[in-house]
Amino acid sequence: MTSFDDLSDDELLAALAEAVAEADLVTDRQREAAQAAFTWRTVDQELAELLHDSALELTGVRGADDAPRTLSFASGALTLEVEIDGDVVIGQVVGGTAESVVLQRSAGDDQPLDVDTAGFFRLDGVGAGPIRFVVQAGDWTLTSPWVAI
Repeated sequence: MTSFDDLSDDELLAALAEAVAEADLVTDRQREAAQAAFTWRTVDQELAELLHDSALELTGVRGADDAPRTLSFASGALTLEVEIDGDVVIGQVVGGTAESVVLQRSAGDDQPLDVDTAGFFRLDGVGAGPIRFVVQAGDWTLTSPWVAI
């Protein structure tokens, strides 16, 4: 293939016109798919690290199976501490003033949570299934990995 540096102005304009004409052949669905795929380039930097999950701890013969499950996530300067007790989720954002906390479900049911000035939140009636949290605090965003409850 000839380098674009070797083309005359007329040849370069013709090549550009051909590229623009081909752009009309791309459907809106293909554009949306390409944009969605492009967002995955930073997923590792955006996903919070799971620091602790009490469900992964080994318990003795008389372990407390009915004890609340505790989870800790960290991303950048933010830490999210969560306790799940039956259908109640209690949590706190540490390391920044939480502007928003959203509980997401795999079915796409996003549920914004009320967060107080100390970063605490509570949600009753959370059913079983995969969930994750998205926290926005200033310039920091924390997105937890999916967890089954």
